[in-house]
Amino acid sequence: MLKKRGLLLTAVGAGVTYLMRNKTARDKVFNTVSGMMRSSRSSHGGRKSPRIDLN
Repeated sequence: MLKKRGLLLTAVGAGVTYLMRNKTARDKVFNTVSGMMRSSRSSHGGRKSPRIDLN
């Protein structure tokens, strides 16, 4: 378990280092994550429960 955790942390560190040095890759990741957040927000945020009038 500890070995897998260390490998995971190494991979994350290498990815962060790569993104810090490569602006094009960083922008691509940022745009992808932003697009996913926007689509997630629009698919969940637009749904409202129907309004019921009690007259």
